Amino acid sequence: MPDDKGQNNSKDARFRFCLSEDGMKLGVNRYFPPSGGEGPSVELLRRQVAEAGVRLPIDEEAARRIVEAVELGNEFRGITLVRGVPPTEPRDASLAALGDLEYPVFPNDQFLRFRPAAKAANGVTIDGRPLTPERKFVPKELEAEPGENVEWDPAAKAFRSRVWGTARITDGVVAVDPAARITEDEVEVIGTIRHKDFKGEPITPARIDKELRDMGVLIDPDLDKLEAKLNQAAELDMPLPNQVLVKGQHPIPGRDGWLEYLVSTREEAGTEDDTGRLDFRNRGIYPMAAPGQIIARLHRPTSGEGGIDIYGKTIPASAGHELHVHLGENVLLMPDGVSYESRTNGVVVMERGTLSVTDCLLVNGNVDLNSGNVKVEHGSVKIRGSVQSGFSVSAPKHVIVEGSIESATIHAGGQVEVKGGILMPDGGEVVSEGDVVASYAANARIRAGGDVHITNEIQNSVIQAEGKLYALSGKGTIQGGEILTRKGVEVNEIGSELGVATVVGVHIESAQDEELRQERAKVVQAIQKIDGALGTESPQALLARTPPSKRPAVAEVLKHRQTLVRRRKTLSERINQLALQHQEELEGVTIKVNRLVHPGVVIRFGTVRRTVDKRLEASVFYWDARRREIGCK
Repeated sequence: MPDDKGQNNSKDARFRFCLSEDGMKLGVNRYFPPSGGEGPSVELLRRQVAEAGVRLPIDEEAARRIVEAVELGNEFRGITLVRGVPPTEPRDASLAALGDLEYPVFPNDQFLRFRPAAKAANGVTIDGRPLTPERKFVPKELEAEPGENVEWDPAAKAFRSRVWGTARITDGVVAVDPAARITEDEVEVIGTIRHKDFKGEPITPARIDKELRDMGVLIDPDLDKLEAKLNQAAELDMPLPNQVLVKGQHPIPGRDGWLEYLVSTREEAGTEDDTGRLDFRNRGIYPMAAPGQIIARLHRPTSGEGGIDIYGKTIPASAGHELHVHLGENVLLMPDGVSYESRTNGVVVMERGTLSVTDCLLVNGNVDLNSGNVKVEHGSVKIRGSVQSGFSVSAPKHVIVEGSIESATIHAGGQVEVKGGILMPDGGEVVSEGDVVASYAANARIRAGGDVHITNEIQNSVIQAEGKLYALSGKGTIQGGEILTRKGVEVNEIGSELGVATVVGVHIESAQDEELRQERAKVVQAIQKIDGALGTESPQALLARTPPSKRPAVAEVLKHRQTLVRRRKTLSERINQLALQHQEELEGVTIKVNRLVHPGVVIRFGTVRRTVDKRLEASVFYWDARRREIGCK
């Protein structure tokens, strides 16, 4: 730039200036020492820059460096003395994270900086040329305010955390969710563990311990466990939520008073099967008692054990509650005030606080997972609900069900009474040594030592009765399945218009018949085996062609064969006698149908079958011994 000698004192030191091509930088490229006038100084530089026509301020620090270089004789070129004003590009307001906010922040950490919006502004070069911004738009403002656990630092224009936790921004509110929380009972501190913070610095057990102390925790955390969790978080590089950071001790409440059954074999929680799994259905037999037997002992409640919270304070334990036992039927309280004696044989029952010994066990409700299977060794069982699928009831006397039996197993030494129906689509069986009485039967399997009484329909069921089957008082229909009795059948209707396969008959054989037949079959098989080995010649012929050394052994085998032949004859005679006896038993046994028999129904007496080929009304089927066939009248 020109020196403008007209305004300079020729005796002062002089600087020659140079301007960059873009007009944005002004420097000194030459220096002239003074000739008796003022020496080099920052003020002299400022005047000479102004005298050169530059209106922009000098860089004071750069001026000092130039003056210092001149005085020392050092190089001063390359130092920018004046800079042009670049144009201001417009910029939206923004929030800039000061680390990876996926990881936690700690108290006093600045973690988010606010950059305000900037409007577009023109610039100017040193030589006065105007500069305009490249982009032109109205910048967007951004509202951000501190929320929970956050404070604003106006000097740094940044948000600062007050707690250890995870930062979040929601609807312009900057907050930090604490990494740790104290449980409601103040016994534990639960938190999320990460292995490093938002700045990438490791989180150590000591840092966590400090935060716990700042929360007021007085008991010591397990630092080894904390370190193991931190290592696990580092290996997975993911948060471990809901970790116990420090734990006091919960109080142990006192045990309520309880009644110890001294005759019980029943496990209320279930029994283990062969594989070790707990069977919740099978809970053993209901406790039984004998006269004069101590059946139960009352235990008093206990006081419990106190705990400690995270602040080191003792937490008192609640004492157990008294159990009040009322005396029911056939139970005496002994002089010690805690022992109970039975006055009779029966089932030990504790119901609604009353201890009793009864001949009939009463189940209030269903037989299901709440009750488990029901089994007693004495007396009867009465169920006020239903027996649900997969469960069983067993009693040496009667079983009475006020609801229904649903795919369950029932064993009774006496009678089975069901006010509802017997439904067994998924298996199950009713076995009674006495009568079976029910409203209806569907897919049922029933074996009765006495009679079977079904009020309404019998559908697709298999029923065997040593007595008689009755289905008269309601619909009285049999559709599908197989019904076999020993003393006959009396129903209203058999079969259906759709021709459902239905068998109704009289069985005359017993278990003894089958046992005799099986034994005879084994004897015949043994005889055939001997004949296959020795042949079927006479004993004399067989011994004659047998070498002398083997004759004793063969003789023993032949002797055993003769014994088998005699046994076969005895068994055949006994089987024939039973067959004649069964034929006599059939006399007077009938299958009586009061209304209709549909075509397709099979009537059976013993092994003889008769298929009904046309619709019959009010029919009676019987065994015609003279013709050895099934008659109908």
